[in-house]
Parts: sequence; structure tokens; C-alpha cells
Amino acid sequence: MEIIGKMAVISALEDDKMKKTRLVVMDFNNENTKKICELAEEKGVKVVEDKRYFLKFKRAHQGVALIIPEFEYMSEDELFSIPEKERDIIVALDSIQDINNLGTIIRSASVFGISKIIIPKDRAAEVTPAVLKTAQGGANDVDIIKVTNLSRTLREAKKNGYFVVGCHMEGEPTENFISPPVVIVIGNEHKGIRPGVLKECDKVHTIPMDLNSSVGSLNAGVAGSIIMYEYFKAFRV
Repeated sequence: MEIIGKMAVISALEDDKMKKTRLVVMDFNNENTKKICELAEEKGVKVVEDKRYFLKFKRAHQGVALIIPEFEYMSEDELFSIPEKERDIIVALDSIQDINNLGTIIRSASVFGISKIIIPKDRAAEVTPAVLKTAQGGANDVDIIKVTNLSRTLREAKKNGYFVVGCHMEGEPTENFISPPVVIVIGNEHKGIRPGVLKECDKVHTIPMDLNSSVGSLNAGVAGSIIMYEYFKAFRV
């Protein structure tokens, strides 16, 4: 995976939790590049000069590329092999497509002590350098599991003792929570939770909003963060 562009590279270099492989630059002698090279060396990151490396990029790269390891996803088998006494809260994202929403949810999961997030393999955002940047180190604390069929995975979760809770516009107020182990399902930015996935939810919560608001719904990243906080408040504080 590659992070390109000066500001993005500097931000990643300054994030001590993010693993880095090497920094590639077009020109050691460029004044701005020099400062980035110095920062990389301070952080113990190898620096190489390679003009040809940048021929493949179609986006603006500004002559710097930070190489980071490919993100490693947890397998579904590993998820359900967790000992019963360690099963807690899992967040399942039903076709979240905006990378900023995914990054925000990963960051919030880390803050509220949630260590597992399920995402579909198709028609959904995956973990990219931009997502890692938004997550602000949260991905170091959270396992991400890619699944082929979310509805089937939720059924498997219920067989393993999890209670499935949907976060949806039409549901009960965010109170009277079922205690973990639970899977919290957060829907797509525009369509919410798909009918087939919603059918697998044992209970559905909605976040109360001011009826006079001109805004029809919450951003998926914000809604997910609120519901995670409510569970944290109910069972961790």
C-alpha cells in the first residue's frame, strides 16, 4: 500500500503506530523532499530515490510515496473461534462505501474498546491508506473481517451466542440495551440496512433526533460512533 503526497506522507510518518516499509522520492535534492527525508530518517524509515517508480501514478504524488504493509484482515473462522468468555461487542457495517465513514468508525471503535469490525467483500469501502489516515491509529487496535455474505455471517454469530442489534431509522430509542455479546449493525449511508440484513436483527435501535431539524438523518460515521458510545456507557463505564 502507498501513501502519496507531501502532507499525507508527513502525517503518516508522524504517526508512530503506523508501520512503514520505506519512503520513495523522485529527487533527494528537492528542498521540500529533503525535509521529508530527514523526518523519515528520524523515524528509522529507509529512504530511496527512484524517479521511475512514480510513472505508474495517475494522481498527484508530489514526488513522494510512503510504502506501508498491505492491511491484514482477520478471517471469519478466526472471528468465531474466539473463546466464549472473550466474546464482547462486534460492529458489522452493511455496505458502508465512504472511506471517511469507515475510518471514523474504526477510530471510534478503538476509543470505545470495540476490537472487531465486519465488512462485506463487495460494494463496500475497504481499508486503504486514506482510511488508515482517518482512523488516526485506531486500526492498530481493531481487527477487520471481510465476509462474502453479511446475512449469513449474522446467522452464524447468533449460533455462537451473539445478539444482533440494528441501528436504523425505525426502531426503539437507544436505551434498554441487550448486554454483550452483541453485533451492532450499521447501515449504508443512503439506503440504511438492507432488508435481508435487517431481517437478521433481533432488535433495532434508533437515535432520537430533533423533529424540527432540517437534516433527515445522521452521517453513518457519526451514527455508528454514537451507538458505540451508548454501549460503552452502558457496559464499560
